[in-house]
Amino acid sequence: MTARSSFFAELKRRNVLRAVVLYVGSVWALAQGISQLSGPFGLANWVTRWFVIACSIGFPFWVVFAWFYEFTPQGFKRDNEIRQDAPVRHSNARMLDFAIIGVLAVVVVLLASGYFIHRTSAVRAGIAAPGAEAYNPPANSLVVLPFQNLNDDPKQQYFSDGITEELTDALGQNPALRVIAWDTASKLRHGTESIGDIGKALDVAYLLQGSIEREGGQVRIIAELVDARTGVQLWSQHYDDTFAKIFEVQDRVSEAIAGALKVRFAKADLPQGGTSNPRAHELVLKGRALLEKFDTASLEAAQRDFEQAIALDPDYAEAHALLSRMLLSLTERSDLPLKTTLPKARAEAERALALDRHNADAWVALGSADASADPPDIAKARADYRSALALDPSNASAHIDYGMLLPIKQALAEEQEATLLDPANETAWNDFGVEAQDLGSWAQEIKAFETLIKLDPADVDSAFGLAFAYQKSHQYEKMVEAFDLVKPSTPLDLQQVAAGRLTYRALTDPALHAQALAALKGLTRHLSNQDVSGNLLQLYLALGQAAPALDLLESFCPADPVGCNDLAINPMYAALHGEPRFETLATKYTTATVQ
Repeated sequence: MTARSSFFAELKRRNVLRAVVLYVGSVWALAQGISQLSGPFGLANWVTRWFVIACSIGFPFWVVFAWFYEFTPQGFKRDNEIRQDAPVRHSNARMLDFAIIGVLAVVVVLLASGYFIHRTSAVRAGIAAPGAEAYNPPANSLVVLPFQNLNDDPKQQYFSDGITEELTDALGQNPALRVIAWDTASKLRHGTESIGDIGKALDVAYLLQGSIEREGGQVRIIAELVDARTGVQLWSQHYDDTFAKIFEVQDRVSEAIAGALKVRFAKADLPQGGTSNPRAHELVLKGRALLEKFDTASLEAAQRDFEQAIALDPDYAEAHALLSRMLLSLTERSDLPLKTTLPKARAEAERALALDRHNADAWVALGSADASADPPDIAKARADYRSALALDPSNASAHIDYGMLLPIKQALAEEQEATLLDPANETAWNDFGVEAQDLGSWAQEIKAFETLIKLDPADVDSAFGLAFAYQKSHQYEKMVEAFDLVKPSTPLDLQQVAAGRLTYRALTDPALHAQALAALKGLTRHLSNQDVSGNLLQLYLALGQAAPALDLLESFCPADPVGCNDLAINPMYAALHGEPRFETLATKYTTATVQ
């Protein structure tokens, strides 16, 4: 036996290798634990750093100790005091093995919890107001947190959420208030952040929170208004009434909030399209909850709820407005054709406005219908959205949709306002990124798509926008790494990400060009998917493949006219300028201008 092999045999005999693995694993696990606890307990980063340094210094002493000593039932003994064949060595080996397994189990738990904490922090970071460095929120800015459901029945969550959303909408229609959208507020339902932390994250001065309890036809609402900057409660009240009078209760809460904040409250400006039919209202609350899920089955179920509510009360304006909005969403997320659905969506929006001219949702839905017409009636759609915003300046959806119809620089301002009102709204951030791309503002585009990835790592489309912005800003390593930031959840998304990564690698390594083209050809089987079609178009343009890119545009634009409204100004299409086929498309579909 060589001296080297003899040495390692001796290390094994003395259990030194096991002791080393146990030490390293324990130090790593403890360091991770300290790091993860540093946030909740306010520990500085230097605590973890000095712990690791101290353990590194102690490591050689541990190795020496493990060489010379063994643990026995009688305590620690030097190696030369134990017989070479003593069973204590085997017993120690088993104990060390069990200890190592235990440490590995702790490591797995810490990795899992670390991922969860990172994922939760990423979502919370995505909600944080962009560019909010110092906490100096706008005066009269407010977020209505989801009211707690006191019925202890998860199936009743739609009720408390629906009432809270309606209250949010009512407060948003007070022009003296700036109200965070329900889409963002709803994500804070189970949060553990303090009032101050929420105020800073959303850049708001006040929080409205409370609870809702229903028993039979009776409803109790408890609400309190808190100054997020000081934590001082400014107002609190409880209301007991019948469900049939819930709209009156909401009006009383809105009046009280306005009074506490000393702002003007014009009750005549609030929507008057409620219902006196409790069953119809119940169906609308259920439909609202389903609208938040965005999948086809939920939207179709919401359609049935809204239609049943209208059957019970044909004069329920909000039910007509929500049905119009839902039908337009369904054309985007199912096989329901826009051409045959648009007349019904328009009719529902117009009916809602005939019943209640102050219904901002109806104006938004009508604007969407006018913008989706063939050809689109842009002037009328803009007027519709302005009517919505005049009624409800805090309506993030109106800002988003209105921005789509404005010159790019004005549109960017509308989309940025939407991200402030609804920081967790992925559509707002996506449109902000698209407008930034049209203007060649790569830093803003990078910010938008990085935020989108934080909000939803499974949305692989964000990686394509981020890669393009990095390419144009000459950050070539990050251009490829953009595809490592997303977490594909389907085989098709995995295929898209692989093709995107390979394509952008080929831009700096021409040897990969043919391989990249082959990967793109594999994606052509999925052209019926609009997202895949758009991403494939980008990759063909990146590789300088004009012909297949034009083929894609000619099928893409008729299916999504709004998505092609920037053909003439989008830097992505610069290489196609002068191509007769492209110029024909640009002339037909471009409606966006820079100024």
